[in-house]
Amino acid sequence: MKIRVILSLLVLAFLFVILLIKWNLVNDIDSTIGEHIYHLHDHPVSTIISGIGMIGSTVGIISTLFLFMFILAWLEKSFVSAVVLFFTVLFGNIANKVLKEIVARERPVFPQHIEDGYSFPSGHVMVGGLLLGMIAYNLVKRTSRKNIKQAILTITCLLILLIGFSRLLEGEHFVTDVIGGILAGSIMLIGMIKLDRLVHQMVKDRKLRKDAAM
Repeated sequence: MKIRVILSLLVLAFLFVILLIKWNLVNDIDSTIGEHIYHLHDHPVSTIISGIGMIGSTVGIISTLFLFMFILAWLEKSFVSAVVLFFTVLFGNIANKVLKEIVARERPVFPQHIEDGYSFPSGHVMVGGLLLGMIAYNLVKRTSRKNIKQAILTITCLLILLIGFSRLLEGEHFVTDVIGGILAGSIMLIGMIKLDRLVHQMVKDRKLRKDAAM
């Protein structure tokens, strides 16, 4: 029941953000915050943040995806988690493109803005965060130590926030695009975790039936 409540709140929050954008209620504050953050893009620290933000880029996502697919396959001695992780990124990317077309929000205009396409929700944050979240889930369920679990979740959340902040530094997104990416990614993450558990249970039940038949 708790998960259902969280999922419902996330969906409502996501729809609320879309309405704010569609009704032009956040454009001014989005632009003001975006301009202040974008002016920091020449700061030395922003180079580090932008480097971390590359995790959410196409190259970063593909590299991280296949690295952890290999790691999970090696740890599990099967391809179940690896395949679910692959489809997590695939579905996340498709969903992001669909949402962008539905909302059809233009990107902010800054001198160094280079990316085309619509702005909401941020693909780097949504898909990158979804990937990192699924990786964190797979790592957390493999340890019983509470401090390690907390460290994994803390690092994951920090990386996702830095990916979002890097998109603001680069002038590619508004703040609400980043928020929307986090919300959409979180909603999909809950669904993919449920799918992962379902698939593992199905594989386990099939193995038990096979063993019983023998």
